[in-house]
Amino acid sequence: MDYNKFLDNIDLRKESLAFATKKHKGQLRRDGTPYITHPIRVAEIVLKFKESHRMDELVAAAYLHDTLEDTDTGVNELSENFGYLVALLVSELTTDKFSCEAIGKTEYMKNKLSNERSLGHWAMTIKLADRLDNVSDLNERKVEFARKYKEETLEILKYVEEKRKLTEVHIKLIEAIKKKLSGVDL
Repeated sequence: MDYNKFLDNIDLRKESLAFATKKHKGQLRRDGTPYITHPIRVAEIVLKFKESHRMDELVAAAYLHDTLEDTDTGVNELSENFGYLVALLVSELTTDKFSCEAIGKTEYMKNKLSNERSLGHWAMTIKLADRLDNVSDLNERKVEFARKYKEETLEILKYVEEKRKLTEVHIKLIEAIKKKLSGVDL
């Protein structure tokens, strides 16, 4: 691996977007749009809410956040191509399907998001950006799905607010999610 390429991350965003686009090729969102539109929006939300000296890595992780879960990508492949930090963030963002099935999605997400050892501050920012994008189109979804997703999201956020020390960015993202949810007509 060429470690020097991580000293200058000018191309990291472009390379991670190209990689994610290739890996998600042929996958569609529920609304029929190419799946890659979701990671792009998540990265845009991260850029809007977060300032960091590691912004290139955060944006790369936002582009790649579903690759371990939804494609044939491995952690080593991410690490070799984008560095340890990006691979670590994407790993933290990936749902453990076994645990999720064992205790239920809502309980799994409450536990994961409230535990700083499971989901560090940077990964939490990306996860909240992911949730913000996911709630942005609930009015266009089937009522039953939208109602369940809204209730699940509010339960998760309430638990996280009670159990986790949140950064200012996390609080702003949670407020944005709640604002979006308040506009969901069910």
